[in-house]
Amino acid sequence: MRISFIIPVYKVEQYLRQCVESITHQSYRDIEIILVDDGSPDGSPALCDNMAMEDNRIRVIHKLNGGLSDARNAGLSIATGDYVAFVDGDDFWIESHFLLELTNFVNEHPNLDFVGFNCKYYYPEGERFSKWQDFPSTIGVPVDKNTALCQLAQAGIFPVSACMKFIKRNFLINNNLNFVVGQYSEDIPWFINLIEASKECAFLNHYIYAYRQVINGSSITHNIGIKNINCLTQIIKNEVCQLKNRTFSEEAKNAILSFLAYELIQVYICTSVLDKADAKIVCEQLKDYNWLLSYTQNPKVRKVAIMRNVLGLSLTIKCLRFYLRIRS
Repeated sequence: MRISFIIPVYKVEQYLRQCVESITHQSYRDIEIILVDDGSPDGSPALCDNMAMEDNRIRVIHKLNGGLSDARNAGLSIATGDYVAFVDGDDFWIESHFLLELTNFVNEHPNLDFVGFNCKYYYPEGERFSKWQDFPSTIGVPVDKNTALCQLAQAGIFPVSACMKFIKRNFLINNNLNFVVGQYSEDIPWFINLIEASKECAFLNHYIYAYRQVINGSSITHNIGIKNINCLTQIIKNEVCQLKNRTFSEEAKNAILSFLAYELIQVYICTSVLDKADAKIVCEQLKDYNWLLSYTQNPKVRKVAIMRNVLGLSLTIKCLRFYLRIRS
């Protein structure tokens, strides 16, 4: 069984070697690593070529800048592995035995279309790790898509990230599960499409992936602006519109609505980084979607809904912004 790792590369020169070596040092050896240089203006392209010369399992694509989604799609188009894993160029896998554990698991359960795994946030200052939330143990074995969604919603966790998945390549190809080019928060619709197409999936509490947290840095996960917020707003609208035609059970659809309610709250919170005029426009666009807050399968949404009933939406959002500033 060959595993294809797809790593988009853009302005990650200082992190890339750690990322790649966390994969090349895996004890499971039958892998290919596809480095997709997305027109990076730093020294990353040369570093990609150097690492390819050091390890013949590494392949490099040099292309014009098209964004994260375009780079992932380009890597997938030439991948040859039986399974695919996505890694962002500023992140890394934590331990060298994790790939072997994943391959053993899918060998034991050959009908799985994909396996989700867990992550830790990595803080370079002090080399500190912080675990993300545990998945419910009930979905640590093969389950259908409706069971998975309902269990995830009840746990208040919705693991949309492509980087936390181990996926059959043919399953991706046969279901046209590409990423929308030019869209921020692209993992949200991609994950919903992924799980809808699946017959069996599982979510393991193996803390495999390290998400680099860079304060005031250039990490992929730390850029918030009007384009990001507008994309997330549009995703909420699109997914609400598409949900009636999806093949989920009614309970699973309600679970998705609860997740979209959580994302609605995130948009409201993120408007604090905008100027008043832009924030007003976003809030005006979203007011017709406040009904999502009645879908409270997600316990985090349930708490916010209670606060809203007591304080009103505006004051609730201000309180959440204050809480997040204190926590961070």
